Amino acid sequence: MKIKYLCALLLAALVYSCDDTTPGVGDSTIPGGDHIPAGAAMYKVVTKSMLADSVYARTSTAYLGRYTDPQFGEFTADFITQFYCTDDFEFPEEMTKVTGLDMIFQYTFFGDSTNAMRMQIDTLDKIIPEKDLNTFYTSVDPADYYNERAKPIAMKAFSPGGAAVDTVFSGTTTHQQTVKLPIKLGEYMFEKYKENKDYYKDAQSFINNVLKGFYVHCTHGDGSILYINNLLLTLRYEGMIESSSGEKDSVVYRYDRFAATKEVIQANRFQNSEKLKELVDQNNCTYIKSPAGIYTTAVLPIEEIYEEHQRDTLNAASIAFTRYNDSNDSKYKMGTPQYLLMIRKKDLYSFFENNKTYDGETSFVTSFSSSSNTYTFSNIARLISYCINEKKNGEKTDPNWLAKNPEWNQVVLIPVKVDMDSNKNIIGVQNNLDMESARLKGGTKVGNELNLQILYTTF
Repeated sequence: MKIKYLCALLLAALVYSCDDTTPGVGDSTIPGGDHIPAGAAMYKVVTKSMLADSVYARTSTAYLGRYTDPQFGEFTADFITQFYCTDDFEFPEEMTKVTGLDMIFQYTFFGDSTNAMRMQIDTLDKIIPEKDLNTFYTSVDPADYYNERAKPIAMKAFSPGGAAVDTVFSGTTTHQQTVKLPIKLGEYMFEKYKENKDYYKDAQSFINNVLKGFYVHCTHGDGSILYINNLLLTLRYEGMIESSSGEKDSVVYRYDRFAATKEVIQANRFQNSEKLKELVDQNNCTYIKSPAGIYTTAVLPIEEIYEEHQRDTLNAASIAFTRYNDSNDSKYKMGTPQYLLMIRKKDLYSFFENNKTYDGETSFVTSFSSSSNTYTFSNIARLISYCINEKKNGEKTDPNWLAKNPEWNQVVLIPVKVDMDSNKNIIGVQNNLDMESARLKGGTKVGNELNLQILYTTF
């Protein structure tokens, strides 16, 4: 039910807050010299949780581990990866033999630093398809690219906080683990180079002819998730160089590195327990949980607004999503998502696949306010007008348009990470892949609806 109220101060603020892109709800003209009355109205919004079984995650960060949360249940992360070869790569002429091959993991982590973990590394026997978008969704199945019955090339037991080397970068401690791979694999890499140097002329040639990639997963441990920001393949070798005598009788030890970068494929797989479905079914609240966990959806009362304000101009529309304080008693609590993206439900996948940023019309980004404990979308008026016009135009040409587009008035809230320029303007938006969550007020239970406030002028 609409609740109308007028306030002189509010109306004054309304007049001065309107911008050049103020959308109209209905078609109207301004009578010259007439007084323009303004008003405000409140509408109810129903929200609901939905499973995010898979997200688009084209990233250079790899995720590894298992963590069981008392509220959200078990979460596991593993990944498949390729390694990049620089263009026209060459080994030095003095190289005589391979002395070792290592995979180096540099990471931060969520969870228990003392958790006993064991990782396993397998080689891929199929090339990861570069142009298949499904590869970059977190539902990717590593079994499609490696032989599960083959013997793994390496295993290592470790603890996240017990890394051999710690470095400090940008105020964040980065841990490191080094896993020794079979020297035969390193020798194979060098033999392929001697067979045909063109196998190393670029990354794709290297992947096609030398190393298809690796599958890295945990076989033991529960309590930690590694965020691997730097993954390196280090080939160590020795060579003979000239000494002061002028003879090649001096041994030198060197290495070359191949990195997992955005130029090649690094695909994460995330798996959540069935416990998420129990949370989604709750009707007295909603959730957001990353990575690839739960989104919150909202049905906007767009048709109701249009019916009651066809002759008005919509100046502003705002809605706030309030976070409940975290009552989770876990020793390692998830963080709170700092940014939420609001997009139309129909754009849930295409937004990230096409690397879009928010446009202030069909997509919006807001940050979490710790002082008010809310995520507030302060003006989504252009979205309401956009949806109204889309529906009107669609029904002009297709009387069954509404039946074909049942989610035309629905939006989704997605936890995201943002990239900013030097002026703090958001220039990029990606799915949040960190261990974060929030429980929000709302739900489908009668009386739990949220409020959408609109400000309008009548001509």
